[in-house]
Amino acid sequence: MGPVTTNPWLIAVINMTIVFGVLAALGVLMKIIQMVDPTQKKTANPVAAPAPAAAPAAVAAPVQDDSEIIAVIAAAVAALGHSAEEIACVRRLPETGWTQNARIEAISVRKECF
Repeated sequence: MGPVTTNPWLIAVINMTIVFGVLAALGVLMKIIQMVDPTQKKTANPVAAPAPAAAPAAVAAPVQDDSEIIAVIAAAVAALGHSAEEIACVRRLPETGWTQNARIEAISVRKECF
């Protein structure tokens, strides 16, 4: 017995229908598992804990003057041929960025050596 059809478009439509049907069935199965999931933490009404007595006021950290840094950044942007108005935001990143950058650089240099 020979093939039922040799039309490639009909074969593609049948295959895509099967694939999307299986994907839809897997989506429904995931929703059912999500509703029945025994490992999901049940949210019970938590008992209100007594509020602590008056907490001491937090000491505000001193505000740093970043005007010189912003001026240098604006000058660098202007040196590249852009205007200072194109700067959308200047903010200080956490200090861990320097450490992470140093580690990445050390790894990349190590790869170049070998």
